Order: sequence, then C-alpha cells, then structure tokens
Amino acid sequence: MGYSQLVRGHVGGVARGINIPNAQPDQAGLASVNPIFTWVRLAQRVPVRIHIDQVADGIRLVAGMTATVQIDAPPRASPP
Repeated sequence: MGYSQLVRGHVGGVARGINIPNAQPDQAGLASVNPIFTWVRLAQRVPVRIHIDQVADGIRLVAGMTATVQIDAPPRASPP
C-alpha cells in the first residue's frame, strides 16, 4: 500500500484451508490467518505463498507491509 510500482513474483504454494486462531486447535496443519481486515470473511481468504522475483528500484520491502496481489494465469500453449 506504500508504493505504486509493481513487484513481480510467482506462486510458490497455495493452502487448502485456514485456521481460525480463536477456535479449538487441531492437528490439520492449516495456515493461521490474522483477520486484519474485518470486512473480509475468513472463508474468503486463501493463503498464497509468493516468491518475489523482481523488485523495482526504490522499493524497500519490510515485514508486515500489506499488498494488493493480482495473479495471472500463465499463457496456454498453442495446439500443434
């Protein structure tokens, strides 16, 4: 939210579910999601691990920053 330049990366993994921190603990190994934005339901959150490939000059990434993420599907191969 602090920069307008693009930071490029690729999806490293997607979690299949999330754990609600104040619920009963279980052994499912689910990702915990801190509900920072209360207007987004926990059921609508999908934890995605993104590996950063390219950062524009002048951008300083700091732990705890928030970002808007757009994931584009890779181009499909043309049929032979």
